[in-house]
Amino acid sequence: MPDNDTLLAYLVSSFPGNTENIATEVLKHIFKNWDASVVALNDIAQSGVRGIKPIETVKSQIVHPDGTKPDLVGFDEEGKERVLIEVKFWAELTPNQPNGYLTRLPDDGPAALIFLAPEERIQSLWPQLRGRVTPHYGDSAVIDSERKCVRIGDTQRHLMIVSWGSLLDSIATRTSDYGESGAETEVRQLRTLARYADRGAMKPIQEGEEFGAQYEENMRLYKRLIDAATERGISQEWVDRKGLRATPRTCG
Repeated sequence: MPDNDTLLAYLVSSFPGNTENIATEVLKHIFKNWDASVVALNDIAQSGVRGIKPIETVKSQIVHPDGTKPDLVGFDEEGKERVLIEVKFWAELTPNQPNGYLTRLPDDGPAALIFLAPEERIQSLWPQLRGRVTPHYGDSAVIDSERKCVRIGDTQRHLMIVSWGSLLDSIATRTSDYGESGAETEVRQLRTLARYADRGAMKPIQEGEEFGAQYEENMRLYKRLIDAATERGISQEWVDRKGLRATPRTCG
C-alpha cells in the first residue's frame, strides 16, 4: 500500500496545517489504549534522565494557568506533571518554547520536557532550543546519556530531543514484548503519517547544500513555493512579470 494511501495520511492532506494536532491525538490514543506504549515512553525518558519517576498516564493539551499548553503531558503516580512532550514536524517554535514549558515542570525531582521531531530536523532544532534556554536559565549541563539531553541550570528540570523514529521503534518493540498486537497497526499508521509529513514539508536550505538529481523532491517544493509567492505578489500588486518569460538555466 502506498504511504499516502492510509487514513492518517489522508487526514493530513485533507487538513493542511493540522499535522501536529493529528499526530498528537493519535499518540494520545496509543498511550491511552496500550500499556506497553507508556512503558516505551518511560524507556525514552529514563534513557536521558536518570531517576525520573515513571509516567502512569498521558493526556493532551492541558492548559496551565500561565497559558502554556504542551501537546502531551505525562503524569507520575502522584498525579504530578513529570514529562511534557511537544510534537514537532517542521512548524516553528512558539514564544513559550522551551522556557515557558520548562518553568512549568516541577523541581521536586527529575522532570523532562521532550521535543519530538524528525531526525532531519534535530541537527538544527537542538541548538535553537539550547540557545533560547541559556539567556533565561544560564548554562545547561550536558547529560551523559543515550539521548540529546541537558539539565537546566541548577534545577532538576531537563530538556531532551527525540526523533519520531526512535519513539515509534521503542513503542513497536514494547508492544511486541507485551503481546499487544493490536497496537502494531496504529504504530505503523503513525509512522506513515510521520514519513508523509516529513516528505511533503518545505524544509530550510542548509548551508553548503548541493542541488542535483538527488534533491529533485526539494527542487519541486522550492519551485512550488516560488510560484505561490509570485502569484500572491501579483494579486497584491507588488510583483509584476510583464515582459518576462521563464527561461531554463543550468541552475534552475
